[in-house]
Order: sequence, then C-alpha cells, then structure tokens
Amino acid sequence: MDINKRNYFFMFLDPILFVNAMSLISINAVIPNFLNDLGASAYQISIAIALVSIGTFISQPLFAQAAMNQPNKSASFARLLFFQRLLFLAYVLSIPLTVRYNPGLAIVLFLLFWGIFNFFVGCYSPFYMSILYKVIPGNQRGRLIGYADSAGYALALGSAVLIGIILENMSFPYNYTCIFAIGISLLNINAWGFSMIREEPDKVEKKPIDYLRYIRQVPHALKARKEFAKTVIGNGFMVISNVALSFYALIAIRNFGAGPEQVAIFTGIGVIVNILASTVYGVIGDRFGHIYVLITASIFSAAAAIIVYSINALFAVNIGFALSSLSACGYRISSGINVMDHSPKGEIPLYISVNAMITLVASSLVTLMMGAIIDIFSFTPLYLITGICGAASFFIFYRICKEDRKRELITDNISAK
Repeated sequence: MDINKRNYFFMFLDPILFVNAMSLISINAVIPNFLNDLGASAYQISIAIALVSIGTFISQPLFAQAAMNQPNKSASFARLLFFQRLLFLAYVLSIPLTVRYNPGLAIVLFLLFWGIFNFFVGCYSPFYMSILYKVIPGNQRGRLIGYADSAGYALALGSAVLIGIILENMSFPYNYTCIFAIGISLLNINAWGFSMIREEPDKVEKKPIDYLRYIRQVPHALKARKEFAKTVIGNGFMVISNVALSFYALIAIRNFGAGPEQVAIFTGIGVIVNILASTVYGVIGDRFGHIYVLITASIFSAAAAIIVYSINALFAVNIGFALSSLSACGYRISSGINVMDHSPKGEIPLYISVNAMITLVASSLVTLMMGAIIDIFSFTPLYLITGICGAASFFIFYRICKEDRKRELITDNISAK
C-alpha cells in the first residue's frame, strides 16, 4: 500500500475507534450514571468530570516537550496510549470486587484511576496534532476528521443500543464493568493503529524536559501572537459553555426521575447529532475556514442553555443535550486546526498545549464550582453561566473572523499592486 494511503487509512480509523470507545466510557452519560448508582454526590460526580481537564492540564508541559523531542511521533504516541489503557483496564476488571465489599472505596478508586487515565490524555493534543500536520495535507485535515467522526458516530449507534441492552439485562456492577471493558478494548486497537503509521523522522534538538521553563513560555506565547491569544480566550469561553454537557444526565435523573434508559437516549442523541454535524463541519472548515465552525458552535451552546432554562421538561433537556453536542462537535473538529492556523509552524506542539492548558484550567475550575453550586442551589446557575459564556465565545470568534478577513484583503491588495 502507498505510504500516503496507508497513513490516511490509519488516521481515518482513529476517530472511528475513538468515538465508539468513548461512547461506552462517556463522561456525559455513562460515568455520571455509574457514580450515581454507587451513591456518589453531585460534587463527587463533578470531580470525575473535572479530572478530564485537570489530569490533562497537569501533564501538558511534559507531553508537549516530549512531542517536540521525538523524531518519530506516532510510535512514541502508541506506547503512551497502550500504557494508559492497559492500566485502566486492570481497574475496570476489579470493579465487581470493590463494589461488593465497599461502594465508598469503589468511588475513590474510580476517581484515582480515572485521574491517572486523564493524566495521559495530556499527550493526545500535542502528539496527535503534530502527526496530523506531518502526514495529512492542510486542505484535507478538516474533512478527514469530519468524515471519520461521522462514520464513527454512525457505528456508535450500535454502541448506544449496546449500552441500553447491557444496562437492562446485566446486574450492577457487572453491566458497567462490561461496558467499560469493551470501550477500553477499542481504545487499545486505536493505539495499535498509531503504531502502524509511517512518517519521516523529524530533525529535533532534544532538550531536557523542564516543567517550570515550559510554564514560563506560556505568557510569552500569548504576548508574541495577539491573534493566538484571542483564539485561546474564545476557546476558553467555549469550553466553559460546554461544561453543561456533562451535567445533563444528572439533570434528567434528579429533576425528572429518568432511569438507565435515559443514558442510552443521551448516547443515541449524541451519536445522531455528531453523524450529521461532523461531515458538515469538516467541509465548512476546509472550504471557508474553521473560525466559521467555531462561530456556529458558540451559537448552539448559548441556545442550549436558554432552552433548558426556559422550559422545565425532559424533552427540553434532550434538546439542550443535542445542541450542546453540536457545539462540542464543532469545537472538537475545528479548535485545534484554528490554533494551528494562528501558530508558528515550528512550535505547533507548544501552542497547541498552551491552548489546552488554559482551556483546561477554565473548564476544570468551573466544573468543580458547578458541582458544589448544584448541591446547594440546584441547576439554575449552571444554565446562566454556560449561556453567558456561549454568547461571549460567539462575539470573540466573530471579531477574530472580521480581523482575519481584513488582513486577507490587505494582503491581496498588496499582492495585486
């Protein structure tokens, strides 16, 4: 097989496997229900949600520097992924034993191993975006991610059905053990795919990993490129607006008495929305610019908060979940590529990870705050904060879009002269 076709195939396979795996290990549907069945509080559930951001944030400086030090990034990435996923699989297989003897301990162990899992998630952005930049041409990246995501979510309809069947027909906690084990198995196949990618080694000047030196580079990166700084601010408001996505399952359970079937419904809604949106977002991003995808996604996140706040009904929660899923899908496809567009070519891992660190701090702090606030005041503050942040991200991205178009016109006029 031609090496370019081989690389395209495995890069295309990655989102398909990843989407299906994370439908089964879903922080937006499956995990909140699992912890609720264990007797966890809203604050403990918010910790699990925040660990997605906290673990990734802590490890960004390490993995960004590691990515820049590695001449062959795909092989190094695969090794990190195998370690992450085999360790979490060992925990998953222990769930029935820990739940039987001490449910409280089961909650603590889940948070511990989930935190370790998400520490290694910190390697995803710097390694993946560097590999994407190396092996896929610029005018194909958005469509590759969009088409592959769409195919993955089409297949994930089966994952949604499977979740419902397992939850209904297997007793707790064996049902969740089975769901998580299938998800981790798919993630290990995903890691194998990266080991099969072939790339030309980069010429790198290996430097010792210095955590504090990296942290000191963050303000420099923001000051050096104002367009990048504005992009990061817009991304920060966007991720805060999408914090609500992880709480919809809890809203359905606590406000409307929803049962396990609602988990499957949420999973199905997310799958259908992403099938339709991924391809459209990918095409829009490649043809017109990924900033337009982010503008559209910010509108959906603000609309979700308005609808769920205004209509006190389960169907409104489902609509809000769908709109928030549309927003998260657009952010997932276009935020990284938009950051690359506003970054120096030789320092893409650095700028990608700076964006990730700042947005992760924002989302994790707000998530933890929301967990405590929900226990005291219920869900109204969640709707207000996420709605306002969705509107703020819209205005920032719209302003960036206008400035980009103005620069393009000036450049075109200079070229014409």
